[in-house]
Amino acid sequence: NFTCMNENFLIIEKETKEEFEQIANVLFNKFAIVNHKSTFRIVEIEFYWNSKKHPDKSTYERKYVDPKQGEWFFHYSGVDIALKNEKTGGYGGVLIRGIYDIIEKKKYSGPMICTMKLFSGTSAFNESIKTKLIDYSFKECEIKTKPRKNLGENAKESGTDKLNYNFYIESYDIR
Repeated sequence: NFTCMNENFLIIEKETKEEFEQIANVLFNKFAIVNHKSTFRIVEIEFYWNSKKHPDKSTYERKYVDPKQGEWFFHYSGVDIALKNEKTGGYGGVLIRGIYDIIEKKKYSGPMICTMKLFSGTSAFNESIKTKLIDYSFKECEIKTKPRKNLGENAKESGTDKLNYNFYIESYDIR
């Protein structure tokens, strides 16, 4: 249903939980993140999506940068894979909350810890950041959901604090 190495599977059109589940399934089971040191399986994410049809005040506004779909978006809580739909005016991101280092066989939890693990340690003088998603066929694992974590008053105000937009897997089998 999707083409790997193409961010089109990230398109949000219907703005339904099922659509978010489909994207989560692809990210957990069909891609790994590689950086200059290791390879990681994504094991926990949260969706943030704001549009007229799907208002979510906990989604970071695009004040300083306007990331395109599939780009890294750094913000005060960590890093997202940016989501955007010009037709609906919707924008948001997939917050990376948990990764599993398949070489070290170690899990890292928390959006800032994941951001540091994925992007730190690259020379500021002679290298560029090489962190990216790559095709990787993992053993499919059961995906579970729960409400997003550590949301502020904005989420309560828009009623999105109880949405089960946190997706995670508990088994990290790599093949």
